Amino acid sequence: MKNPTRDELSVLRRRAQYIARNLPPLSRRAGGALTEESRRIVQAQASAILRQNRAVGASLVLCGPGGADDVFCFGHARLKPRMPVTESTCFRVASVSKLVMSFAALSLAESGLLELDRDISAYLGYTVRSPRAPDAPVTLRMLLTHTAGLTDSGPYGTRGMESGCTLRELLTAPESWADRVPGASFAYSNLGAGAAGVIIERTAGQPFDDILQARVFAPLGIRASYDPRRILPADDLADGYSVRGPFPPRLRYDAARLAARPPEPFDPERDYLIAAGRMITDSAGMARLIRLLASRDGLGVLSPGSLHLMRRCQDGEPGIAHAGRGLNAAFLADVFPGFSPVGHQGVAYGMCAELFADPAAGCGVGLMTSGVRLVRRPPLMRAGFDLLALGFAALRGSD
Repeated sequence: MKNPTRDELSVLRRRAQYIARNLPPLSRRAGGALTEESRRIVQAQASAILRQNRAVGASLVLCGPGGADDVFCFGHARLKPRMPVTESTCFRVASVSKLVMSFAALSLAESGLLELDRDISAYLGYTVRSPRAPDAPVTLRMLLTHTAGLTDSGPYGTRGMESGCTLRELLTAPESWADRVPGASFAYSNLGAGAAGVIIERTAGQPFDDILQARVFAPLGIRASYDPRRILPADDLADGYSVRGPFPPRLRYDAARLAARPPEPFDPERDYLIAAGRMITDSAGMARLIRLLASRDGLGVLSPGSLHLMRRCQDGEPGIAHAGRGLNAAFLADVFPGFSPVGHQGVAYGMCAELFADPAAGCGVGLMTSGVRLVRRPPLMRAGFDLLALGFAALRGSD
């Protein structure tokens, strides 16, 4: 997800205000959850947004500041055979995975195993330098803020997708580097996120998903994984569908096939595709991740100091001239009336996901889909943004 410009924020703010104005006041139960009548109102408006965007299926999660969660399910997780979306459906959340990776990176930093501002060459075992700045070290903080100068327009999208390619091969290719000094400015990079994941693996000496299980998923008590083979039962896995024009949805992410693959040997140098976008979870997992991002105490995963660091703008931190974001956390300041959330969007294989939380209000909204019409309205997809706007509008007045 790119950083929004001032003009883009203004456009999004007007659209969010329009959506909020069309949502009537909602009543709640004593514990903060929506009443059945309020749920019907939100369900109807969310369904209309999803129909307009030809969604195959979706799960919308609202986490109120009082601790109550409301989950709304729509459509189908799979089309052949048809399987409805339920609260147990597990979706791939694409680049929301990057935000969750930052939880693990900061957990390792708290344990003294990682340093955000150390030259990543020390972790990888070979020298990593941009050919545009051969004397400037690249750091993990740069990777987590997308300021390292790495680009996906080089060999990452071609050779990098082939079996046998290594991270070293990609990082030593001059074409993988943009024409800027590391740390100077923001430019979104899946390769940079993948490199951060490999550094996490090398530091802990374990497969990436094992690290996330131990440091994030188990403490939160959630069902989540970066490997579909670990989601049981496998029938809960949602497929991913591309939705284009008047054509029927096209299968792009075959969850059952991926869950049936044989295991691969642990090899960090070839694991650079994992961290950037492979996380899978269900509605309860999404809710707990929202709660973590919104929390003040870290929910047993991080210290309050690390959470604050992750959620604050990194401009002026060591080596960072301009990032405009936190550690894999983008800002939507004052876009939604009454809220200024931080979070991340994910888009892959026709699926769109959102995870945004407002730490000041202690609440947030999550979205997962099995396929939706991807209309780009920077910096967010139209369907994803409209459902975020509806979700935060529904959270107004909750306590």
